[in-house]
Amino acid sequence: MKKGFTYIELLIVLGVLILLLGILISVIGAKPYFAKSRDVQRLKDLYFLNLALNFYFQNATSVDPDGPYLYLRGIDEATPTIFVSIPKESYPFPATYTTGSITYYYYQSNRSDYQRIDGYGWLPINFMEISFPSLAVLPVDPLNQVTSSLYYTYSFRRSSFDYEIGGSFETAEFKNGGVNDKVSTDGGNDPNRYELGSNLNLIPPL
Repeated sequence: MKKGFTYIELLIVLGVLILLLGILISVIGAKPYFAKSRDVQRLKDLYFLNLALNFYFQNATSVDPDGPYLYLRGIDEATPTIFVSIPKESYPFPATYTTGSITYYYYQSNRSDYQRIDGYGWLPINFMEISFPSLAVLPVDPLNQVTSSLYYTYSFRRSSFDYEIGGSFETAEFKNGGVNDKVSTDGGNDPNRYELGSNLNLIPPL
């Protein structure tokens, strides 16, 4: 005697498939919302980090743009460095990046330290020297990955105490040519990254 599905069993299977399809459509439909939400977070992070850096450069007793544990890392020094928010365990950047006649060095902190504010973080300044409100950890990109350059950067020039930070966006709205274009209108030298700071020509286009 052959056994087959009963009418009720077929209805149950069909109902489950419809439910799964509905969930899949909801997830796909929500992806742009989540991307926009992350971009808004990036705007907030970089704005807040720019405020903290400006406060540090204006108020620190002894300004040290590469912190207490690194030396000569300014764009105008022996080891011009681009500091990135991705920990080295996630994706080790190449040691150097050459463009034009200048060779830049990449710096990455460890995963266990990269959000610290005492000079061990991805941004090496010791923010504990100042009392900047609400800076308990260093902000990092919500995805913090190499894909589409979704990570934050920092560089400085020691001779003039200039600095620059930057990041990228996921949604077309904030990208070059978007309705709310943030990257080509910020006055920096990279038309595809959002740049803030006192000198927006320190970090080359990446």
